[in-house]
Amino acid sequence: MKFRIAGALVTVAALVACGDGDRVPTTSVLGGVSSGPRPAASAPLTDSSGRPIPEPPLPGSAQAQVVRSDANAALAVWLQDKRVVAAAWAPATGWSAPAPLEEIYGEASQPQLASNGRGAALAVWQHTVGSIQSLRFSRFDANGWSLPDVMPGALPRPPAALGQAGAGAPQLHMDPQGNALAQWPSGFAADQVQTARYVAGRGWTRALSEPVTATATQPATTSVQ
Repeated sequence: MKFRIAGALVTVAALVACGDGDRVPTTSVLGGVSSGPRPAASAPLTDSSGRPIPEPPLPGSAQAQVVRSDANAALAVWLQDKRVVAAAWAPATGWSAPAPLEEIYGEASQPQLASNGRGAALAVWQHTVGSIQSLRFSRFDANGWSLPDVMPGALPRPPAALGQAGAGAPQLHMDPQGNALAQWPSGFAADQVQTARYVAGRGWTRALSEPVTATATQPATTSVQ
């Protein structure tokens, strides 16, 4: 399934603050990059001096979302024992010890990570408790990761209805000002997706549903190099 986000992600000028209609300045879009097997021609994530940032301490066959969170720092999230686990990297200390973002009843899946490359980042993941689906998120800043919470109005499609592993994972992108856009397959209807916007300093807008556009193409995800 192709999401209808190409037009929305050409710029982030359409991000609208909740309640007052203020527009967010037009900026480029930055996103996460998988730390799983890369194509041979793909360059590794590097710091501001061009030095490669090593892979995080992943268990077994786990794959991570890795972004450069600052000029010389990086973040990673991945799925481990049905929990979303995070670690941070700095040149002097390497990768920190992995720690779950939360330990609550249910199963986490589809973690996604995006950063503005200036110290702010967002992680979004799907959470399942029986037949109940939700999207949860945590924000990273100078104080570390925030207490995870539920994205308002979000109803993602059940993992069993998404087909192959990784299909239908939320698409998450952040601009240099820390505003973000997320989109995922809707749990309300098979021909719909849901979209929500995060406005820095305000939080998430309520998720809205819209029809899938079959001709839309997904924009290239750009890591912070």
